[in-house]
Amino acid sequence: LATIAIPLYTNVQARGRLAKAQEDSRTLASAVSVYGAHMGAIPTALTQLTTVSTNALGLRAGPFMASIPTAPGGWTPYAYTANSAAGTFTITTSGDGTSVAVP
Repeated sequence: LATIAIPLYTNVQARGRLAKAQEDSRTLASAVSVYGAHMGAIPTALTQLTTVSTNALGLRAGPFMASIPTAPGGWTPYAYTANSAAGTFTITTSGDGTSVAVP
């Protein structure tokens, strides 16, 4: 029975880590988009999401996230790559033999 249960339990844990990575990545992407709408440009670093920001009109908003989430155990930290000129970004992480990239 243990030879069946242990691999199944390990698989359930891996799927849980993957689900957390996907959820966190979508949450980060949403916060980046809201920040970009407020500021007129996407942030250069994820840490900018955790502070109050004042746009060109003098309007303050934020923080857009209370804190940057920690990647699931055994996964690489969330990497944020921004192309400010194009207004595009990618958030990535990997672990458990797979990777997550948003958008």
